Amino acid sequence: MSLTGTSEVFASIDEDALNDILQAFFNARPHYRRYGSPAFVPVTTVSETAIPAIAFPGIPGGIDWRISFTTPVVDLFEQTQPLPPGMTLKPGQFSLHTDVELCVNCIARKDTRSDAAGARASRTKPRPDHVVCTKLGVFGIGHLDVWNSPNGDGAVRLRVDSVELVDIQPDSLETVLECVIKMILDGILSRIELPLKALRAGAFELIVTEGPEIEHNHIQAFGNV
Repeated sequence: MSLTGTSEVFASIDEDALNDILQAFFNARPHYRRYGSPAFVPVTTVSETAIPAIAFPGIPGGIDWRISFTTPVVDLFEQTQPLPPGMTLKPGQFSLHTDVELCVNCIARKDTRSDAAGARASRTKPRPDHVVCTKLGVFGIGHLDVWNSPNGDGAVRLRVDSVELVDIQPDSLETVLECVIKMILDGILSRIELPLKALRAGAFELIVTEGPEIEHNHIQAFGNV
């Protein structure tokens, strides 16, 4: 049986090329991995994305925060990059590693006082901004989200199924942080699409009949031209 089976063409992208694509994407569009509320990022630019502060009663303007990721490094099955104990890369999956920085702008409130009319009033007067940050190493496991149509349109996206933080105590704090970071990281990567039209056979576009899927350190697809 030929490499292509019943299809005419076999096409693939290896993990090194995929990581080059991710690196180029995030270098050109760093706002996809840097997010901050107004105290950190007043408006969205090519470098950062503005997001709302966390609303909370009694804190005018809300809690200002910032989150940023380094460009994820992806390892396609079969596993070649180390993973934390308990994490295993299975057929059809990819792993990733990134570092996340989470910052909060801590402000101080003045005590409630009586004004000249005897009414009670609450004032918030920030001291010079006191920003506290933490950096965490994040490992993740995910799968491909693929769609395609008979005319050759379609795309591949990376979706995150689970993440693991190392050496966070207690376990309940680790679980909460993993939940939040998993949702954010999946949201970021789900916005990045690799179009199937990027897979070509010379001057001809590939009409996918099987895949794309992860195997032998590649994203591979079979199809016709």
